[in-house]
Amino acid sequence: MKNIITVLLVGATLYSCTKPENKGSENKSAEPEIKNVNKTDSVVASNQNPEGKEENPEENKKETVELSAFPIQQVIKAYLPLKNALTQDDSEKASDAAKTLFSILKRIDISQINVKNSSEVRDILESASENAEHIGENSSDIGHQREHLLSLSNDITDLIGEVGNGGLKLYQDFCPMYNNGKGGTWISETKEIVNPYEGTKMLNCGSVKKVL
Repeated sequence: MKNIITVLLVGATLYSCTKPENKGSENKSAEPEIKNVNKTDSVVASNQNPEGKEENPEENKKETVELSAFPIQQVIKAYLPLKNALTQDDSEKASDAAKTLFSILKRIDISQINVKNSSEVRDILESASENAEHIGENSSDIGHQREHLLSLSNDITDLIGEVGNGGLKLYQDFCPMYNNGKGGTWISETKEIVNPYEGTKMLNCGSVKKVL
């Protein structure tokens, strides 16, 4: 009996000595692998656009509109052939010149023009356009054309007073005989008197009233 107990004790001792101790290694292998996450890219992106909004380079750009100068030279150079045609008693030629002037006046957009008194200039343009239209539509009635030339000449004079003469040398002439002695003015490019109201009948009647 004693021998059997001795054998069992020896066997138990041998078993305990040969059993592997793997708990430490098992725990190590069971630990999850932790990787370093590089957050540099996301941080940079966040700093560049902290609110996550898309940048619009056009957002802060101010719209600027450059206003043009009033085309007074073009208007005057269209008026002069009309006036000159009536000095020659040529109603057809005056009609054609008036239509050209009317077209120029109607194309002027006062909202795009650099003028101080835009409302006043707009009223002058409307009156001048109406007078030019009447002259253009009445090639068979030179008397009617001359009536509207008087009003048109006053319009152009007022227009020059508002926007200048465009560097042109101009004269305001006066005929004391026209309109039943009430007189009438016109604009000329020459100092010499050539009367558009009396025409060839009294071509040199009048005087220079002032330089514009």
